[in-house]
Amino acid sequence: MHVQIREFLDHAGVEEAIYPGKRLLVKCPQPGEFKSHCVVIDWKNPALLHLEVKAGLSGHDLKPAEMKKYPVSFQARTYLEIATDQDNDEEEEEGRGSSGRGGGGKAPKMKKLSESGGAFRRVVEGKIPELGEIKKMVVMGKEIAKEAYGQVMEKLAEQIRHMKIATTDLMAEAGKFVTRYTPPAYMKSRGDEDAKYKYDRIKNEAMFGGSGPS
Repeated sequence: MHVQIREFLDHAGVEEAIYPGKRLLVKCPQPGEFKSHCVVIDWKNPALLHLEVKAGLSGHDLKPAEMKKYPVSFQARTYLEIATDQDNDEEEEEGRGSSGRGGGGKAPKMKKLSESGGAFRRVVEGKIPELGEIKKMVVMGKEIAKEAYGQVMEKLAEQIRHMKIATTDLMAEAGKFVTRYTPPAYMKSRGDEDAKYKYDRIKNEAMFGGSGPS
């Protein structure tokens, strides 16, 4: 599923500019000991935007002795990977980059480093790529089905905006029945969102960390 990167970040309340080659830390300080956490938005690889929830405020992996003091919901990884569709930006209108947070005044210019180097081997000058494709989503160590991407992304954006990540709520969103799917505003429609999905929460409860059907 495709995602409008800038619109997602705006919806999440991320005001600082993020672009290929940059790593951004969004801190979520909480009252109480061993409750604070953060969101690391890592775009050092221009082809892949990696967003991960981490215990603590440093943005670094904690040692096991320290990690075990945090809630269990933060002890397993929660992250998503978005492959950036940089080819999409070549078709945008000149000057559109002036809108949104952190954008430049011109659309990015693309310079091919090699004709055989693949779609992502490009130098981006200007604003961030507009469009990306969600390649993987993991919540509390459990990989989420594609049918639930939209709901989880919506909830995650809301949580980042309020600077409090509740991974159990993300898991609940992933476990809901998905009958008719309407993507949030920053998602690109695939054209088949009216298709009925059979995403059975009870049947899949065990794989998402629950007890499953008895």
